[in-house]
Amino acid sequence: MKVQSKIILLLIVVVAIFLAGLATLRTYDQRKFRQIAEDRFRERNSSFEEFLNYHGQSLKMLVFDSTTWDSMVDAIKRDDQEWFGDNAAEAALDSFHANALWIYRPDGTLVHAANNIELTQADGPVPPEVFPKIFANEKLAHFFAKVPQGLLEIWAATVHPSKDFERSSPPAGFCFAGRMWNQPVLREMSLFTGNQISLAPPTERVEQNVIDQQNGQIAFSRTLNSWDSQPLAQVVVRNESAVVKELNRSSQRLLLSLLLFSLVLLFLLAISLVRWVSRPLRQTMESLQRDDPKPIAHLAEDSSEFGELARTIQKFFAQRDNLLREMDERRATEEALRKSEAELRHSQKMEAVGRLAGGVAHDFNNLLTAIIGYAELITERATNDPLVRQHADLIQKAGQQAASLTRQLLAFSRKQLLQPRVIDLNRLVIDMEKLLRRVIGERFDLQTHPQAQIGRVMADPSQVEQVILNLGVNARDAMPTGGTLTIQTRNVHLEEEEARLISMSLGAGDYVELSVADTGTGMDENTKAHIFEPFFTTKGPGKGTGLGLATVYGIVRQSGGGISVESDLHKGSTFRIYFPLEKRPVDARTQPAPPLDKSRNFETVLVVEDEEIVRTLVCDVLEEEGYHVLCASDGIEGFRIAEEFDGHIHMLVTDVIMPHMNGPELADKLTTARPGIHVLYISGYSNNDISEHGVVDTQIELLQKPFTPQTLARRVRDILEGHAHSQAVSVR
Repeated sequence: MKVQSKIILLLIVVVAIFLAGLATLRTYDQRKFRQIAEDRFRERNSSFEEFLNYHGQSLKMLVFDSTTWDSMVDAIKRDDQEWFGDNAAEAALDSFHANALWIYRPDGTLVHAANNIELTQADGPVPPEVFPKIFANEKLAHFFAKVPQGLLEIWAATVHPSKDFERSSPPAGFCFAGRMWNQPVLREMSLFTGNQISLAPPTERVEQNVIDQQNGQIAFSRTLNSWDSQPLAQVVVRNESAVVKELNRSSQRLLLSLLLFSLVLLFLLAISLVRWVSRPLRQTMESLQRDDPKPIAHLAEDSSEFGELARTIQKFFAQRDNLLREMDERRATEEALRKSEAELRHSQKMEAVGRLAGGVAHDFNNLLTAIIGYAELITERATNDPLVRQHADLIQKAGQQAASLTRQLLAFSRKQLLQPRVIDLNRLVIDMEKLLRRVIGERFDLQTHPQAQIGRVMADPSQVEQVILNLGVNARDAMPTGGTLTIQTRNVHLEEEEARLISMSLGAGDYVELSVADTGTGMDENTKAHIFEPFFTTKGPGKGTGLGLATVYGIVRQSGGGISVESDLHKGSTFRIYFPLEKRPVDARTQPAPPLDKSRNFETVLVVEDEEIVRTLVCDVLEEEGYHVLCASDGIEGFRIAEEFDGHIHMLVTDVIMPHMNGPELADKLTTARPGIHVLYISGYSNNDISEHGVVDTQIELLQKPFTPQTLARRVRDILEGHAHSQAVSVR
């Protein structure tokens, strides 16, 4: 057999194998697309069920929670329409995303109804005579009902006293709450689930579990039943994936294109076999081996099949380069998305814990103010009893430790009251060096490199010091046998994409980077994913609260910065904090005031504080300092006392959060009625009545709880003598 025949036969075999591979690939693709379609069907089905559960959760909560109120039981008994107007009117419906509410007496007569869809009282969800059937087996029912306006989703429950949480006693009434299922609601469902959702009559025949893998279509339906399990309507869910459809078409076109290409190539090679092939093949092999299109650049100008092959290879290189570039871009996008999702989950955790911390902090700081304050007073007055002074000092120390814990809780939940100013981060790092050496010990090599040419940032210096101290202590614990701790500042410019990888709240611009690096044990990926979560710690029991890094994260984010961490096991960790560069000059601070003497001017101070024990402490301290003190338990009483007082009131000392009239409202009224009055706010945690996201305006005088009597007396004296930065404030 001639070589030419052998080559032709070989080409035929190669093409046959190639076609067999294409067929195998096509079979694999079809199987893969079928699997993708089935996975998409299960995912869409599951996500739609989860959305329905979430969509009706608020309605269920409205019925489940309110039907065990003692006040509702009493209101039904007394036919208290005023109570229903306050607690079961349209405002309550809006807060739970409900459209209608009916409350019945035990005999089935309607006692109250409210709706925002123009229903009449006769438009109840079900007749009263079917109540026993609805609640025969379960005290909490879920069904659908038709009303003139459309279809209502209903949650219903029997009413019982709070002590009968299990609902075992005879019902004291019945409660029904409903939400409309109309076109706006269906459009909302479609928007949030990514499906096409519609309602169909129960008798209409609709698609059931349709999976069209060729066109990427999915369809399924859910039956909506009435109270007696009779179908009222069907929810039809359809989803079409243009991507899957296009992928199928592209796969078919690719298969056909490759088939045609293989046949043409076989024909061209067969009729051109007599021509020289060694040089083009050598050039082609050289190009492929070197992964370089240059050796076939001249061959690509040829009109023969080798020229076509060369051009195809060039296209391959170009497409390969484009593909690699797209893969890099996609990896960067996926990384940014992953970081954004992780940051969102972390923010949601912080918000949940922050609400708890903020709620507790106000009352807890009031108690700590009284504990610390009276302990200091006992210490000052028990001059002849060392044992009493010792015990008072211990009480004060315990109170200060509790206050420190409260500040950490508020810091990581980003509800700490900050008083930012322009500071030089280089100077702060230098000033912290001596303290850090004392804290971490002599076993460690502490190195500071303030290398930022411009180190000015807008931040609360005490909070930044807390950040450096916490990171230093954390680094010390990560180096049990000693090591090197390096603190460095430098100026950096972040592009938009780079800034987003650090924190979604950062944008492109100039920053001052503060880095804290250690040579300790490092962290694995799982540990790095949780280090900023509150109460997460890798230390043993009793060796850490898990608040250190969570506090750092909260302070940095509340200060408008971002934080990232780089760490490998046994190679150490580096925390990088980015603060926006500040162009304004560093704020000048006044020198420490001289020792405090009692007032000789007998100024009048109006104290307004709703917490009695704190109010008594503040009034006692100021009276002992020589002031004429007027005390009030809330803003309304404080304003009345000010109106009735004929003399000059020099200062208002007021709590921020109070019933009836808060501190800023009282200050606005008094500064209008008595121009020139000084105002000092006292507060236990961040609140938008006096701060924006916990950042206090520089024009506001604020004393944070808990405080000591000496601190209070000093602050009042400084403000009255003009040492503080404002004379009178108006909160906006």
